[in-house]
Amino acid sequence: MNAGGGEPDLKRALRPVPTFERAVREVSRMFSEAGIRHALVGGLGANAYRNRPRTTEDIDFLVGDEAFQTHPGGFVTMRVPVVEFDGIAVDQVPLTEGLRAIEDGLNRAHVSDGVPIAPVDTIVVMKLVAGRTQDLADVEAIVESGADRELLKAAVQHALPSRVETLERLFGNVDRRR
Repeated sequence: MNAGGGEPDLKRALRPVPTFERAVREVSRMFSEAGIRHALVGGLGANAYRNRPRTTEDIDFLVGDEAFQTHPGGFVTMRVPVVEFDGIAVDQVPLTEGLRAIEDGLNRAHVSDGVPIAPVDTIVVMKLVAGRTQDLADVEAIVESGADRELLKAAVQHALPSRVETLERLFGNVDRRR
């Protein structure tokens, strides 16, 4: 089975950046030990569903609200204050109001080699929220790799209805290349 249609795989996600493996595993372990729900997202998360993974410069984890502590006066700190590991930037992506609809992706994350990876629909919604050229190219690569289009469309319709048209355009781009 191809990447987009199968279970996410940490080894596939890390293939273009093998030096990231220790950082991904250690940061994930730190989150787990602190009781923080988390899942690999961003370029590495997308790689887990792509036939041809790409390089990236950082590690992104979607994290639950429990990753942050609010102090008097509204000051917020990270419970696991890691922003870099082995010289690699680590981003903790909070569940902002715009991402609240995908919170269940933290509970549905597939664990591969001990690291939770966000479900493909969660990653696609996040990529559409970001909307940068590379994010849209990631969505196309995921679709081209065999992701379930109906699943993706239903997720986008639920979480981000304003981007259904963009997703359909990306489907069309993939179909034209075939």
